[in-house]
Amino acid sequence: MSSIGAVLSSLFLTVALPNEIVPMGIGPVGAVALVPVLIGVYRTTRWRVAARTGALFGALSTALSNYWLAFFGEFSVWTIGGTILGYAAYNYVLFGYLFHLSREPRFRAVRIATLWAAYEYLKSVGFLAYPWGLIAYPGANWLPLAQIVELTGVWGLSWLMAFLNASVAELLASPGRPGAFAPPRAPAVAELPAPPGPPARDKWLTVTAALLLVAVGASFGAARLAREIPVRQAFEVLLVQQNVDSWAPGRFEDALRRAQQLTTDGVDEHGPPDLVVWSETAMRRPYLENGSYYDAYPADEPFSRFIERTGVPLVTGTPVRAGASPDFMNGALLIAPDGTAGVPYGKQQLVPFAESIPFYERDGVKRFFREVVGVYGTWVPGTEAVLFETAGVRFGTPICFEDAFGYVLRAMANGGADLFVNLTNNSWSRQRSAQTQHFAAARLRAIETRRPLVRGTNSGLSAVIDHRGRLRAEAPMFRSTVLAATVEIPEPVTTLYMRIGDLLGRAFVAVSILLTAIVAFRRRAT
Repeated sequence: MSSIGAVLSSLFLTVALPNEIVPMGIGPVGAVALVPVLIGVYRTTRWRVAARTGALFGALSTALSNYWLAFFGEFSVWTIGGTILGYAAYNYVLFGYLFHLSREPRFRAVRIATLWAAYEYLKSVGFLAYPWGLIAYPGANWLPLAQIVELTGVWGLSWLMAFLNASVAELLASPGRPGAFAPPRAPAVAELPAPPGPPARDKWLTVTAALLLVAVGASFGAARLAREIPVRQAFEVLLVQQNVDSWAPGRFEDALRRAQQLTTDGVDEHGPPDLVVWSETAMRRPYLENGSYYDAYPADEPFSRFIERTGVPLVTGTPVRAGASPDFMNGALLIAPDGTAGVPYGKQQLVPFAESIPFYERDGVKRFFREVVGVYGTWVPGTEAVLFETAGVRFGTPICFEDAFGYVLRAMANGGADLFVNLTNNSWSRQRSAQTQHFAAARLRAIETRRPLVRGTNSGLSAVIDHRGRLRAEAPMFRSTVLAATVEIPEPVTTLYMRIGDLLGRAFVAVSILLTAIVAFRRRAT
């Protein structure tokens, strides 16, 4: 029965998240997506069964919702395989803890939600951080409810959605009978009797409390959506979606030529914008160190001549040297019409084992990743939130999946950013769900900081998101095109999340550790 619950929850979560059939996912399904697997945890008598159930859920839900990782270049077997195995292991541990915290029915849904939110925080920080598939994302589909992240960050929404799931599971789980599944001897740590279910009245009170919290959160959000924040200025952007991967062998000059032509067409049609946006690594050769190349290529119109003729500042992704070292960062540059560029930004949160590999400088490690895995080089991380400025607007440029990390954009906002311009190249994924899942995570950053977010991508989803998380303009995915849009820059505000950061996520971790210690102490005492 536990395995069936894991399979059902994996399917429900996949449908709730952005997917190939429903681009933004079916948000309401997220309110019950975890219910089947949690019922299995409530009913089982052995922690190993619960842990194996979690491993199955972790592996299957990851494979179903993140299957597009299988298209990650020559080493895709490592990206999809490693991710599935990793989340099977994570959930094995998680569900072992869920089992122990669920043995006492009193306030069980609160404990489950706290541990789940702690898990989602831990999986989203550090070297292995990968904030995809959070239970918060289906809840964010309801824009009034999503507004609470201004106060709590995404972790408050994770907790609320997990609490709703846990309370519904509590309601639907059959009433337990003390010792009904227990062996005649005293149970070992690995085998504990299913706890008696709480009275029906308590179950309904728990569900009512969850629904009341959702209503309070949505009411707060509705009030925030209705409140006007004064607009300081209108900022015109031209997003260039060339849909040519510059990293594909022999395609760099093609990609550069396509980006220049699209830019020219866009400026001719819509007039000169305040800023032209190209995607991540649109300029694969380091711009600051390859002046002679950009003076000569593309052959029909070299880049240096193009940027001068266009007469508009351009922000683009390009490798940039990390100080005086021989290493490079996955970077961003603001290039002026005269071809000059200021201080670059270097991506701070690197993709583990793709952009950054521990001990890669050692010959054995380097040889393994080059000859076996197919990774031939790595980036070094940037160390600060460099901002750019043009037309009176200061903006930060989170690169690739950095816009899924609240701490990255929070630092930029606290440093004075009026706007975020994300530079992304997800063209390798070939799947719409990869693009929309990234978008679902990114738009919460606009709400957390009350700053608009522009997404300049190679293949999609190129879009403009306002400071309320509303989609204002978008370009069709996997098409060579441009998107000309006006971004309303509001007067800057300082949200609670900007002040406290991820304090709530860390608090959930601390409380989970404390609850686990209390449970262990009580067990030893008995």
